[in-house]
Amino acid sequence: MSGLRVTGLSKTFGSTRVLDSLDLEVSDGITAVLGPSGCGKTTLLRLVAGFLDPDAGTIAIGDRVVAGAGRPVPARSRKVGYVPQEGALFPHLDVTSNVAFGLARASRRGARVREVLDLVELVSSVAERYPHELSGGQQQRVALARALAPDPSLVLLDEPFSSLDAGLREDTGRAVARALRASGATAVLVTHDQGEALSLADQVAVMRAGRFLQVSPPSEIYLRPASPEVAGFVGHATLLAGIASDGTATCDLGRVSLLTDVAGAVLLAIRPEQVSVSPGASDGIRADVLDVSYFGHDATLRARVCGAETVVIARVPASGVPAPGSVVCLRVSGDVLAFPDPMAS
Repeated sequence: MSGLRVTGLSKTFGSTRVLDSLDLEVSDGITAVLGPSGCGKTTLLRLVAGFLDPDAGTIAIGDRVVAGAGRPVPARSRKVGYVPQEGALFPHLDVTSNVAFGLARASRRGARVREVLDLVELVSSVAERYPHELSGGQQQRVALARALAPDPSLVLLDEPFSSLDAGLREDTGRAVARALRASGATAVLVTHDQGEALSLADQVAVMRAGRFLQVSPPSEIYLRPASPEVAGFVGHATLLAGIASDGTATCDLGRVSLLTDVAGAVLLAIRPEQVSVSPGASDGIRADVLDVSYFGHDATLRARVCGAETVVIARVPASGVPAPGSVVCLRVSGDVLAFPDPMAS
């Protein structure tokens, strides 16, 4: 039985509480632990791997408790594959020897090495190369192949693509996700990259300050975040105060329709793609463009509503992007997320 179950997990370094009574269940597929630097992601991974011991709580891999119930199971006996941030390949060993390192001596030149190299989509021509002869993406695939070679029930990946450039990062991420799913291993991917988490994972656990704010499938994390904090962290969102009644709310962007049935003082979370931008004095709410971020395929802009302090984020097509300093009109389309306003209670 594969899978991971973390219950009440806590860890303190000195006077700093890094993990605070964490609960997490991973049954299969890929779970991304998403959060900013310093929130406790890597500490969680190191506890699961057995490199650290928890102060409280338990860790179970499959049906076996490996930490928190008496004497902990050592890292080498947990049957966990670990892929660190930089891959950490042995520079003096070729690809075959790196992949075979964790195998029993009798299996090191057998079919298993070729099998996992095929699994991570590395052609046999790289088998005799050394790490310095490989691209960054190839090195990370070799590191994954090494982790998969002993057939672990659980694979842990700690920011494995952070050192790669954008294009290589995306290609390598897709290849690694395909290999993990083909292997049947349960995987936990630590990342601070929202796009990576949403596109590669079957489940996303949003972490902040040693706690999970929400654990859900990627689409639910984005479309139905559990709190304004999750909405603001996962994907851009403009958070606006408003007054709700009868399925709509009034705010600095006018009247908007609501996705959730709430009433009274609310905090609205409006995604950039929900804000349409028209030039000049068209119908809508007038706003001054503050700045523009151009991405080639599209652009995002920030605009301040005229006569208010509200700053709105909007996504616009790459052609005809309004210039900073120009006046535009904003309209909101679609149903908007609304949360009870915590400042109003």
